[in-house]
Amino acid sequence: AIIIVATFARICSNLGMDGSTALQQVYELPCSAGEECVTLALFREVDNAPRLRSQVTSGKIKAALLDPTLLASPFHVLAAVNKAVVSRDQQQMKTKNIFSEVIFSLSPSTNISDSFKKFGIKDSSRSVLAVLLHPPGNASQWESLCASVEAELVPLERLTEVHDQAEIKKVYKITSEECAISSLENSVVTRMVTKDVT
Repeated sequence: AIIIVATFARICSNLGMDGSTALQQVYELPCSAGEECVTLALFREVDNAPRLRSQVTSGKIKAALLDPTLLASPFHVLAAVNKAVVSRDQQQMKTKNIFSEVIFSLSPSTNISDSFKKFGIKDSSRSVLAVLLHPPGNASQWESLCASVEAELVPLERLTEVHDQAEIKKVYKITSEECAISSLENSVVTRMVTKDVT
């Protein structure tokens, strides 16, 4: 068995879309020595997914926009971000930028196009989890994202309302026997971070 331990410190909350206390969560990356943070934000009732997908593809939006159906937990996403940042810093990325690397890192597969198909935003997505990487205290990417998204910002804890546990188990090939001795999150993250081990 492989045990993975990582700590992500939630360090602050920026202002929300209406200037109120934010629903998004900001974490310090353990691999960045305090120089880089990741913001996670969950949007529901998204009305402009095709446009967002186009803006991400063109690079206008500097973020990874994920369909949350296959996301087991916020930690699942944070582990993928950490893996992607380490790959970037070691010049071992398999995709064209850090945000596409986050999407690729989420997948149990080494097939890049399959990773995008399963984990990236779709034209039909009604919920989206946004991942932003930025220096501490820098809110420019967040403000730009908020100006583009037509949706309701909801607490990250509501991820459980939009993910599909049965589909997660199917994609990550998690058996009922394994679920009896390990959490879904642990099983998913273990497969994700060890997919490159041969």
